[in-house]
Amino acid sequence: MDHTLRNKVIEQLNDIRPNKKVEIEKILARVRRLDLGPLSDFELNQRLLAVLLQLVEEGRLRPLPPKKKRDPITGLPHVVFALRPQEDAKKKKENQLTEELRHQTAWVPKMASFAYKLTKKEALRQAVKINNYLRTRKPDELRLPHRERALRIFGYEKALDGKPIRHGFFKGRIMLDDLDCFYCPEPLPFRTYSLERRMTEGKPLLVVENANTYWSCCQANETLRRFAAVVYGRGKAITAFEQACDGLLAIEKQVGGEGIDYFGDLDPEGIDIPHMINKHRHAIGLPSLAAAQRLYHSLLQKNMTTPCKPDQSKKHDKTLAMRWLGQELADRYLRKAPLMGWPQEGLTAGDIIRGYEEHAPIASNLANQRDQ
Repeated sequence: MDHTLRNKVIEQLNDIRPNKKVEIEKILARVRRLDLGPLSDFELNQRLLAVLLQLVEEGRLRPLPPKKKRDPITGLPHVVFALRPQEDAKKKKENQLTEELRHQTAWVPKMASFAYKLTKKEALRQAVKINNYLRTRKPDELRLPHRERALRIFGYEKALDGKPIRHGFFKGRIMLDDLDCFYCPEPLPFRTYSLERRMTEGKPLLVVENANTYWSCCQANETLRRFAAVVYGRGKAITAFEQACDGLLAIEKQVGGEGIDYFGDLDPEGIDIPHMINKHRHAIGLPSLAAAQRLYHSLLQKNMTTPCKPDQSKKHDKTLAMRWLGQELADRYLRKAPLMGWPQEGLTAGDIIRGYEEHAPIASNLANQRDQ
């Protein structure tokens, strides 16, 4: 019986943080839900008090208050305070190891000014690994792509992904260059109509959302030679910070491109994707993508619509559509949106060629988009 009571009390104590109080009434409420059989309240209180005293001896509870401060009827304290001796011992050991790392590591000059002040265990472990690398690196150490260096320093190839790429470690005190590496963005697939840079310089890139339309745009661009390169955006994948910024920037540099047009599905999500890309680009001072308005015009003119999924309506934003498409195209789009959408697969390579060859450029907010 006392064993069952003990387990129930421990279960209650495990639900709260160490050194936090738990009211005895909450413990009694759990205990009373047990199948106790013919047991009076007096007997229950006495046995529960014995369990509490036993837990005090084991170091799971703080010592109980003196009898005069307990309930005069039940003899039980009003509250008890949980302790976790094993967790406390583990934490004490971890703190001891942290202190040893902080004060017994032979910090190199680059690290010495701040590493001894670090208090968080994970940051300190990172600092030690970086310090070990800086201490043993060769003067002519070869610069590596960031994931190759991360694997060698941290034993984990993605340790330099994310924030370290932009801001380094320890508030910018250690940057990728200090670790003899450089950021190597995941490449975006693209196709140019000419391998000679002089043929593509000064022309915009065209980013296309879906694979089939990417193929059709590549085919059309062989004839049109309007875009320095057609880039496959891989749907939502291009909204990732590195691809939306560094991936496209790398292609622009390679082909000498100037400006980037974007073509996606004409539906709320298809309009939201370039909006997200532009948020990333604005964050580091890159110009916006611009809507490939001639392609959107051809898509609306072809008018091959499909019903939008119900969750699309949550992303429907008239203001955003107007800003992205311009007044003329937005008015036509909003007549059916968000109930209907125009998949970009509605255009074939032939449609794309005709759209650019047969029509004069439509009035647009293209220049404004690139200046935003």
